[in-house]
Amino acid sequence: MIRLTDVPEDSPYTIDECKIRGFADSVLIPENEADVIEAVRSEPEITISGMRTGMCGGSVPYGGTVLSMEKFNRILGVGKDARGFYVRVQPFVTVRQLNDFIRRKEYRSLPSLTENAAEEMAADPNGFFYPVDPTELNGSLGGNIADNASGPRTFKYGPTRDWVRHVRVVLSDGYVLDIKRGDIRAKGRVLEIPFSDGIRTVELPAYEFNRRVKNVTGLFVEDDMDAVDLFIGSEGIFGVITEADLYLAPAHPLISNIVFLRRDRDAYSLSKDIRDSDVVPEFLEFFDSGSLDLIRASRKDDPRFTGMPDIPDYAKSALFFDLPMDGSLEKNYLALSVLLKRYGASLSDSWCGHELRDRERFFAFRHSVPQTIFEYVARLKGSSAPQINKMGTDMSVPLERLDEMMDSYDSVLKSYGLEYVVFGHIGNGHPHVEIILKDMDDFRKAKEAYSELAARAIELGGSPSAEHGIGKMKVSYTEMMYGPEGVAQIWNVKRTMDPEDIFNPGNMFVMDD
Repeated sequence: MIRLTDVPEDSPYTIDECKIRGFADSVLIPENEADVIEAVRSEPEITISGMRTGMCGGSVPYGGTVLSMEKFNRILGVGKDARGFYVRVQPFVTVRQLNDFIRRKEYRSLPSLTENAAEEMAADPNGFFYPVDPTELNGSLGGNIADNASGPRTFKYGPTRDWVRHVRVVLSDGYVLDIKRGDIRAKGRVLEIPFSDGIRTVELPAYEFNRRVKNVTGLFVEDDMDAVDLFIGSEGIFGVITEADLYLAPAHPLISNIVFLRRDRDAYSLSKDIRDSDVVPEFLEFFDSGSLDLIRASRKDDPRFTGMPDIPDYAKSALFFDLPMDGSLEKNYLALSVLLKRYGASLSDSWCGHELRDRERFFAFRHSVPQTIFEYVARLKGSSAPQINKMGTDMSVPLERLDEMMDSYDSVLKSYGLEYVVFGHIGNGHPHVEIILKDMDDFRKAKEAYSELAARAIELGGSPSAEHGIGKMKVSYTEMMYGPEGVAQIWNVKRTMDPEDIFNPGNMFVMDD
């Protein structure tokens, strides 16, 4: 195991994409599970670190030891059960790495975890893919499990939780819990988890976890829940994931589409028309006029956009979606033509592409909005506003309340005099609002506005954190969602699972013992 005892102030191990800078006494880089067990048994405080692509400070340490899982970067095998094929991965494998590995059929060289699984996968003419598609494809799968990450394709496929078959976790006493779905289930709201010293009885929180919307606020709970789900979305406060099995979906050809419209409200109305039609896209992403202006500016110097046509001058908004290239494609395009005509738009002015290179460019187009914001905040942080961090909303509401939430975004942010852009997962009632900060005064106002909007999302039946987690930045929203009693109930689970508060202290909630 590698130990770094000199951790400089600007160490990459003390910051994530939220741009909050922490500090650490040391960094441990385990090379195998035995090293992880040794670290857990010897270190009084551990912050688990992967690719550090999170946006809420979950992997930012405030003292203690950083446990970097960077050596756990292998895909270990493939298997098959009644649901279908799955892959076994270590936690530092990324979404991009996994899908590239599957697309190239490199799994043929892997061990079969069940009889002939690799051979059967290779023989399938259509192939497979991992369908959870978070915005950051270079995020680690361990981090995605810890945050129950989702993204655009949640519209069709659901979040990470729906695709996890098995986890292997080092618990707070060094015991290795190796469980697949069905091995351990709660009785009502009581789970029994084995540790080195015997079974510990875990009293799960009594609150209702909102599954009607995208939601990663607080600890997931439900009656008779599977023990695997205790660790998914738990933000690393119960243990260190060293392996996981992830199910795959059958691959099918897709064609990506970006349609341009003349007004923000046209794209927004079209998104509702598509949801109410027989057209079923893989996802449905929205760009307002400010988002398109950011893309226009950023694409000038971005080689990923080479060869891509210019955004039409008239375009003030856009929708991005994938359609399956199957027998429904012609019918879908005919229906879309009718819908587009309502708003003075047409497929002839849209971008469509099915080759991998074109589709990658379209996704670069979508990801350039948050990336531009990240880079802008990093420049501010390095010059005039060192305490600043990115302020983007991650709130979801039921689709039938989305109109009200969109009005609230506009009215609240304008009341503070803040500029903003809107983009993202409109098909899930979960568009992102990125606040354009100019200085620390804007930052202070944005934090106040964010709290108002979080309360409004909850009031409308939604969540203040839909996919990015709580981390250390948003701990007040856990109490906003569940009240002091709900936070106390999460703390009781933590004290049972990790009585010395070893793992990721400060994540998800803060409560004095």
